Amino acid sequence: MKLEETADLIELNEQHALSFDELIKLSGLSQATLQLLVENGALRPSHLHHANTSKTNISTWHFSSHSLISIRTLSRLKHDFELENNSLSLIMHYLERIRMLEAQLQQLDNRNDH
Repeated sequence: MKLEETADLIELNEQHALSFDELIKLSGLSQATLQLLVENGALRPSHLHHANTSKTNISTWHFSSHSLISIRTLSRLKHDFELENNSLSLIMHYLERIRMLEAQLQQLDNRNDH
């Protein structure tokens, strides 16, 4: 089964959490790159809101399945445009903001339809 097919089977909801190892396998990014995103605050483990991630065991990190959408987009952009790791945190922030704004727009559209 291809990476894309595996990721498509994951139910994207707030209750489904991905382990750090699962995120590495499904994202297309390296462990070091994902860890850098966490350390820069661009990617937040679901159970760590204000904790110092540098002192936390990464094997205990879990992430909302929703973050997989932005992570996979980020991975494609990184590979397609040969982006440096130091730019990924900013791009991740923008991707997450776009995802949130799209969700808000969808909610407004749903209200207007009823």
